[in-house]
Amino acid sequence: MPLSHQLIFTNLLYVLGIGLNIVLLRFLSLHFDPLNNNGVRFLVGGLALLLLILWKFRSSLTQFVRSPKLIAIALFVGLMMSANMYFWLKGVKITSAVTASIFGVLAMPFGVIIAALFFKDERERIKNKRFWFGSVLTILGSLGFVWYGKTISVGEGFVLGSFFLFLSIIIRNIQNLVVKFSRELNVFTLSCVTSLTTSISSLLLSLQAGKIDEIFATPSWLLFTLIAVGIYAIVAGMVLTFHIIQTQGLVTYQVLELLMPVSTAIIAYIVLGERISMAQMGFACVVIFGSSVALKLVKFKKK
Repeated sequence: MPLSHQLIFTNLLYVLGIGLNIVLLRFLSLHFDPLNNNGVRFLVGGLALLLLILWKFRSSLTQFVRSPKLIAIALFVGLMMSANMYFWLKGVKITSAVTASIFGVLAMPFGVIIAALFFKDERERIKNKRFWFGSVLTILGSLGFVWYGKTISVGEGFVLGSFFLFLSIIIRNIQNLVVKFSRELNVFTLSCVTSLTTSISSLLLSLQAGKIDEIFATPSWLLFTLIAVGIYAIVAGMVLTFHIIQTQGLVTYQVLELLMPVSTAIIAYIVLGERISMAQMGFACVVIFGSSVALKLVKFKKK
């Protein structure tokens, strides 16, 4: 069935929200160690979600506490998120925000295949020829968009950074499978526990590595920025992500990921003043059309 207007709005909000999130995290990755970055951001975001849950979703928290299975799932997702974000921040620091987003594009086929192996509803979605036609268009459009943007510089450390991004993608796909299995768990509760688990594990590793003192030596404005981005990133990057996976499936999520290079470049153009060429605009149209076909937003008349 075609997506409702509400789902379209949610997906659009996610794509633009993640685009801004990638640009912000790229900036913060230059000023904070990945462990401290994750530790502070996820701690603030997790505590903000906890306050929301205590106010609005107390029954979900009670259900969670009484279920060892749900506790184990949430803790596992938190540890996976910690590893995922650590390698992603290491990779994006060495490479660039657009390089990180293009790795998400290249990971799409892998994510779709993994989802289809485990879930019947995901297998049904990929049987449609229009899905593959739209997905191929979107992949080609995304690759063309980045290529003509000339924003990827293969310099010293690029191979290592790419390896970190690849590890992040592998971990993220495993993490998303577990999220799909946890449909009975409220998305806010799952996001809260995941955030706090990620934060605690990151801060403990930072303490062990002797890097935690760097947090207190950071300028106040930069630390405040990290805290603000932490709250924003949890909503855009975790709550919305988990919500889309649980309600629309992993295949839909992977298609939305293909839009990230375009949304990242648009946000970078608005925030940082980076140029977008006419060729990029053309490929952006291909990406948008392809994803619309894959998500069944474009209807074809049957002959």
